Amino acid sequence: MADETKRAFEVKWRIEKIKSWLQTRHDSIYSPPFLAETLMNTRWKLRISPNWQLAEKYVSLSLQRDVEDDHLELIDLSYELSFLAGDGTPLKSKRCMKNFAPKTVSDKLNVKQNVILDEENAAYLSEGVLTVCCKLWKKSTVSKEGQCSLRSEIGTQQITLKETIYYFDPPSVMRVNFMPSSTDISLICLDVYVSKNEFIFERKHTECKNISWYSCKLFALNGKGYKTEFDEKINLTEESLPSKNAQKLQSISSSDFVFRYFPYGGLTLQLELTYYPGITMEGFESEFNSLGRLPCRVADLENLNVHDSERIHTSTTDCLHPLEMCDDDEDESSDEDESSDEDDCFSITGKRNLLSTTFQEDLTSLYNDRLFCDTKLQTDTETFPAHRNVLSARSPVFKKMFTADMKEKAGECVNVPDISPDTMRQMLQFIYTDFTGDLEMQSAKDLYVASDKYDISSLKKCCSSFMKNNLCISNVCEVLVLADIHQDKDLEYAAQEFVLTYYKEVLVSDEWKLFMKNFSRLAVQIMYLKCMKE
Repeated sequence: MADETKRAFEVKWRIEKIKSWLQTRHDSIYSPPFLAETLMNTRWKLRISPNWQLAEKYVSLSLQRDVEDDHLELIDLSYELSFLAGDGTPLKSKRCMKNFAPKTVSDKLNVKQNVILDEENAAYLSEGVLTVCCKLWKKSTVSKEGQCSLRSEIGTQQITLKETIYYFDPPSVMRVNFMPSSTDISLICLDVYVSKNEFIFERKHTECKNISWYSCKLFALNGKGYKTEFDEKINLTEESLPSKNAQKLQSISSSDFVFRYFPYGGLTLQLELTYYPGITMEGFESEFNSLGRLPCRVADLENLNVHDSERIHTSTTDCLHPLEMCDDDEDESSDEDESSDEDDCFSITGKRNLLSTTFQEDLTSLYNDRLFCDTKLQTDTETFPAHRNVLSARSPVFKKMFTADMKEKAGECVNVPDISPDTMRQMLQFIYTDFTGDLEMQSAKDLYVASDKYDISSLKKCCSSFMKNNLCISNVCEVLVLADIHQDKDLEYAAQEFVLTYYKEVLVSDEWKLFMKNFSRLAVQIMYLKCMKE
């Protein structure tokens, strides 16, 4: 049996940021589809899904044959499913045989969810990444072998919304409507009223299109912009909560509350939403021996981002470990159901992680030659030709522009007056090539702002990484302000740590004096952290 697996078609699938998904979601996730030329050109995908047994939650791995246009006949295969440790060694495996027709699902390999989420052991989640493996082979002689590495990333979306109540009559109930621009959540309604001398905020209605779970924090802002958070997070899970969900502010009398939080007759509420929309990034890499052509590809490259690719995995292990064998009488039917910031970035010296040399060169050529452009980005002084498909694949904001009923959809030109020509040039270069070129502190800040506005997360990470690595006495205050404006806790923490490390030097600088004058709240936070450390 070990010799047979040496000639197997092997697929490894890395799922990043899956922990929150396992804790909050109850649906399945699927790998990108892959094509196996060694196995009659059949198409497959892997599935991770929840599975309950005797009130205990398991995480199940299974293999599903996809639908092909040309091959509808049965194929008899042996397969091995495995959960892998961070170093690639198998933690738990299961080997079976099955006749696969299109849409047939394999037997499941189950692992208790609490074992996967065990923080002390952390065997299954290495740096937050779950890696699984599937080997497929036929009993008959196989002329080719192949490897394919897939990568998926579970997205995390955070939205901050503000609404102001300009007039409030305590005996009445005020309806506050938060209307995100997200396509997943379109409306959240809260009722505000006074009961027993306390202000009550009660969720009344939510409209979610594509998600079943999200959570939020609710803050009240006083006249100086300081936030006061409610005692507890509001978990707006539609499935588990009743239609009403009341949360009280800390025991503040209504008169004191009005004085502190209704400056000039207005109350500003800030709602911070977090939700997990599913797999937002996918990529694949493959390597095969000289016996055949490239037998693995993702059939649909529409959502593939260049920066998602990683180095190809070239090493495999032939040693077998204790296996969970499939019993002959086991039910073969199954219901059908879904590294660091710096490592993901491209350095300013030009080092890049290439998806494929040919593919990378083609995209660069497409950017340089300006062929077949179907839109233009208009800054104040320059116009930049571009391709809607490329912009949409790299930026959810551009995608929404070109798919929603907006004027940018019908018009040839998209106005972006808030971005300078130099910043636009660098942003487009990154969109097409995943390479920023040479960065300086000012250009990194400008690109950071632009990437945040157009939701190009990989570019934002690169700029943030550059700024964190180039902090100094003269620029740390600017970075603190930038991080606060864009609510980037990671960048803010790095800047705060720099100030605390070089506290005496920073405090005597002219930049800090100006910072204290204009951003006293941020300066007080630094001083508070310094006192706490001492």
